[in-house]
Amino acid sequence: MMKEKKFVSDNIKKLLVTEYLQSENDSAGFGGMDMKRTPFGTNITLYVNRPGLVIGRHGSKIKAMTSILETKYGLESPQIEVKEVENADLNPQVISKKIALSLEKGWNYRKAGNTTLRRIIDQHARGVLIRIGGKISGERARTQKFMYGEIKYSGEPARAGVITGYSVAMLKTGAIGIYVRLLRQDYHLPDEISINTERKIPVPDKKSMPEESKEVEEDGTKS
Repeated sequence: MMKEKKFVSDNIKKLLVTEYLQSENDSAGFGGMDMKRTPFGTNITLYVNRPGLVIGRHGSKIKAMTSILETKYGLESPQIEVKEVENADLNPQVISKKIALSLEKGWNYRKAGNTTLRRIIDQHARGVLIRIGGKISGERARTQKFMYGEIKYSGEPARAGVITGYSVAMLKTGAIGIYVRLLRQDYHLPDEISINTERKIPVPDKKSMPEESKEVEEDGTKS
C-alpha cells in the first residue's frame, strides 16, 4: 500500500510543479516539461518558445525558480535546463496558448481555429484536433471542433502517440477553454504496414539445376 501512496504523491507533486513552471513561463511560450530523478538530484527540462525570457538576466530567473522548487515543492537539488521548442506549430501547448491570446485580442473563434489549423497542416501534421469550448457565440456554452487527419482516442496509440495541450482565454463573457490533441510525427501506428517491393527473386544457377531441366532449357525439348 505504501508504494501506491508514494506513486500518487509523486504524480501530484509533478502536476503541481508543472502548473507552477507553466504559470511562471507562460509569456515565454511554455511548451511542456520533463522531470527525471537522478542520483544527483532532480533534472527538469523546460521546452519554451523564447528561452531568453526563462533564463533571465545572468540566470536570475532560473535561480529564483530553482530556489522555490527546492523550498516550496520539496524537490531534491533541482537543476533546470531550458530548450527551445523545435517547431512551435507542432507543439500542442504552444498552439493552445496562441489561440487563447488570439481570442483575448478579439479574434472570432472560427477565424482563430481555422487559421491555426491551416498553419498546422502546412507543417505536414499527421492529425490534429482543436476544441474550443465556452460562451463562444452567445449566452449558452458550447464546443466547436476543428479537425484534420487522424487522431486516436483510446488504447496505446492515444497514450503514447498523441500529445496534448490546454490553455484558457479570459474574455468578458467568461473563460474559454482551448484543448489541442496532436498525433506525433515519429509515432508508428499499429495499422501502418509497409511492404518491401524492391525484393528480388533469386534465379537458380544452371549448375545446380537437374539434368532434365538443363536439357529442356538448352535444346527446347526433352531427350
